[in-house]
Amino acid sequence: METKSIVIAGVGGQGVLLASDILCHALFQSGYDVKKNEIHGMSQREGAVVSFIRYGQKVHSPVVSEDSADFLVSFERLEAMRNLSLLRRGGTAVVNDFRILPTPVLLGKAEYPEDIESRFAAKSIDLHLLDAEKIAREVKNPKAVNIVLLGSLSGYFEDVKKSMWEQAIRSFSKAQFLESNLEAFELGMTACCKDPAGV
Repeated sequence: METKSIVIAGVGGQGVLLASDILCHALFQSGYDVKKNEIHGMSQREGAVVSFIRYGQKVHSPVVSEDSADFLVSFERLEAMRNLSLLRRGGTAVVNDFRILPTPVLLGKAEYPEDIESRFAAKSIDLHLLDAEKIAREVKNPKAVNIVLLGSLSGYFEDVKKSMWEQAIRSFSKAQFLESNLEAFELGMTACCKDPAGV
């Protein structure tokens, strides 16, 4: 198969790196060669964090260039727009419908962009917005937003069985969060517009 690319974007403290570890593990256990690269903005909470993942039969580089990513997973609306240029035309975006107001907006020197839908539509992106924060609260684990988003993303990976996703979640979850993470993944799957991953 041809190599495919995934971008996971968020800010420090949201669990971007954990999500990328789980995704890479599920893909690897499903028989793919997987390469990952990460960019840490400010090494503190709310600094930008982006993870690049490429998978396929044989992957030579983790680098994701402009207009080449097949999937974008974003933990926040503005981070989705910041990374839109990496998505290829007709790609897929799974985005948490959540806002973190940057300092210029808080100071009244800028406005938070509200046109995410039109920007993604202009590039023919399959945009899937969901309230992952609300779903995470339903399982009484506010930190499970990343797992909810992976659950929604899983519907686009028909060749990665649900058991592989669950195995990956078990491998990387702390014991006290395991059950809520598995439940968050399940709810994320049902929130996605695609058919759930295979058993």
